[in-house]
Amino acid sequence: MQASRWRNPLAAWAALLLALAAPVAAAAVPRWTVVDLGTLGGPGSYATAVSDTGFVAGCSDVMPQGVHAFLYYQGVMRDLGSATGDGGGNSCALAVNDAGVAAGRAGNGDLVVWSGESVTRLGVKGNIGAINDAGAIVGSHPDGARTVAFLYRDGALVDIGRPSVASEATAINAGGEVVGASDGRAFVYRDGTLQDLGTPAGASSIAKGINDRGEIVGMASDGHGVPGAFLFDGTLRPLPGTSDSAAVDINNRAEIIGSAEGSFGYVVVRDALTRLDTLPEVRALGLHRVEPKAINNRGWIAGTAVNARGDTRAVLLIPRARGAS
Repeated sequence: MQASRWRNPLAAWAALLLALAAPVAAAAVPRWTVVDLGTLGGPGSYATAVSDTGFVAGCSDVMPQGVHAFLYYQGVMRDLGSATGDGGGNSCALAVNDAGVAAGRAGNGDLVVWSGESVTRLGVKGNIGAINDAGAIVGSHPDGARTVAFLYRDGALVDIGRPSVASEATAINAGGEVVGASDGRAFVYRDGTLQDLGTPAGASSIAKGINDRGEIVGMASDGHGVPGAFLFDGTLRPLPGTSDSAAVDINNRAEIIGSAEGSFGYVVVRDALTRLDTLPEVRALGLHRVEPKAINNRGWIAGTAVNARGDTRAVLLIPRARGAS
């Protein structure tokens, strides 16, 4: 439905969300290999990102206490340390690219990049959204009482949010297109210009993921505080699923991951939705409450799940039909 045809955009959005709340047929997905990535010695771990080459970033509890960033590759979880110099403090890797370069937070919120054995500080505190294969990083940092979206590239950090309003950048694709939210509305930033995605009047939205074709996913409310997942491919439209949900990432195959209130994580393949908790391979490991955080172009899904002991664990879901390495 074209936005120009909406006589009442808010009513149309709400109606579509209600219609999509009906049960959705399960997707015919391949069998999966489900990997519990383990921990750095503590009870819990948390995966936040996965690259096309199989690097997984996140953070893990350590003993006797604290949380350290990790980089997982081919069965080995490497402790990235605290990045504070003295070995103390917490850290978490929030993004990773195909070269295994990770970005995240350390110490009291300082934003850092781990590349091999070196650590680079961005010079601000805040949050990391993503890193692409060119090493460009997006996120947000505080500026007084508000947060401001930024793009870090070639050693320079540039604010891309509009003046005087809160903003955040959440993802970046290979072409350098950035998505996020500004003043409570989803945007895409390209060629130096911030473009609003056209959220219906009275609603709020945030873009969470973008693929290399420029397709964008995220969450938009219906004007009454009820969130719903959306896809933007030139027109903002709701995705299949329950109305109380959000899409968090999309790959170049247009496979989408998201999470819904009460039913947790799901994957959408060709408009068919599958709850990750229902996968036999997930249940066989005694896992539940699967929350996906990222999907790569091979269909690998990284996120968290709760095991039978009640511990949150970093997990990787790999479609067997596409192989694993």
